[in-house]
Amino acid sequence: MAEHLPTLLWDVYPSTINPQAMYRTIIERVIQRGSVGDWAAMLRYYGRDVVQQVVETEPYMSDAAIAAVCEVFGPQKETLLCWQRKQLMLPLFNS
Repeated sequence: MAEHLPTLLWDVYPSTINPQAMYRTIIERVIQRGSVGDWAAMLRYYGRDVVQQVVETEPYMSDAAIAAVCEVFGPQKETLLCWQRKQLMLPLFNS
C-alpha cells in the first residue's frame, strides 16, 4: 500500500503517513482518485468489510466514484450517505 500513497496524499508529509490511523482518508482518496491498482492494493490492505463500511458512511463522493462503488461493492446508491446528501442539495440548486 505504501507505494500508492505519495501521489494520493500529496498534501501530507510522507514521514507522517500512518495507514492505520488515516484509513478513512486513504480509502476516500483511493476511491476518488485512485487507479485500478490503487483499488486492488486498498482492498488487500484494509479488507473488503472495512472499505465497504467507509464507503457507506462517506459524506461526499463524485458521481463517478458512486457508480464505481456500486459496481464493485453492490450497494444501491440510495443506501450511501453521500448520495442521500446530494439529494438534499438538489432543491437548493434547482430553484
